[in-house]
Amino acid sequence: MKGRIQAFRQSRRVSNPRYAVVKPSIEGNYIGRKVVYTTLTGKKIAGKVRKNHGNALLVCFSHGLPGLALGSDVEFMPSSKAK
Repeated sequence: MKGRIQAFRQSRRVSNPRYAVVKPSIEGNYIGRKVVYTTLTGKKIAGKVRKNHGNALLVCFSHGLPGLALGSDVEFMPSSKAK
């Protein structure tokens, strides 16, 4: 499954590129699921869905994302929970 990075977490004066607001392509329960962003050079930055943010999700990445990440796609890893 894929999603799109919409924005970084921010306050009035500070933007935090480690947290990103991601809109998933399909609605569902994604909390706790792992997310991977791949840069143009092939570097992978892993993250984890922390909580809902309206119709989007708040994802915490292991490192800060580059500014070029805004508007690009991320991939949700399959859930490890057996259904």
